[in-house]
Formats: sequence, C-alpha cells, structure tokens
Amino acid sequence: MSPVSAIQPAIKQTSLTKNEATAPTQLIQPQKNSSELKEAFQDFVAGTFYKQMFKALRSGQNKPAYFHGGQAEELFQSHMDQQISEDLAKQHGSVLSDTLFSTFARQMNAVSVDSLKLSSGATS
Repeated sequence: MSPVSAIQPAIKQTSLTKNEATAPTQLIQPQKNSSELKEAFQDFVAGTFYKQMFKALRSGQNKPAYFHGGQAEELFQSHMDQQISEDLAKQHGSVLSDTLFSTFARQMNAVSVDSLKLSSGATS
C-alpha cells in the first residue's frame, strides 16, 4: 500500500474535479484559441524576438566619433527600439508565434486532461 493510497479515501470530491465528462470544454477540447491569450502569447514571443534582433543590430554598430548624443541618445534609441518591436509584434508577430501557440495550446490541454483524469481516478 503506497502512502498516497492511504490518503485517497479522505480526499473529498469537488465540483471542479468530479470527472472528465463534466469538466469544462476548454480543458478537454482544444478551444479555437482564446483571442486574449493568443494575443498576449504573440506579443511576448514576437516582441522578445524583435527586441533581441534590435539589440544585436545596435551592438554591431560603432558610435560615431563626433555626433554621438551620449546617454540621452542611447535612452531614446532603446525606447524607440522597444516601441518598434512592440508594433512589429502586433502587426507581424503571428508569423512567428502561431506555430508555437498551437503547440502550447495542445500541451496545456493535454496537461489539463491528464490532471482531470488523475483527480477523478483519485476520488473514485
């Protein structure tokens, strides 16, 4: 007898984990991707990619000898790069993030279904 099996009879069944048949459909079936979640995922993935791209681009450039604006220019340039990368992520980020998001959604659905099966098996 495992230590977990001794605890299982004491676990009370809640309305959230009754069984897989009564689970929310978002957890069992891959939903056609929540637009808010997909947008946040796209902003993160594509935004990170574009920010790193601009960072690599700027690190390869040398500062001009006479017309460099110092810290103010560097600060302005970093804010401008951040804004451009956010705009690029919103407009063209789906090219980078759609495949990753579909994989992420499948994995999250598989994990949630497995957890529901475990919880319903533990209370049966």
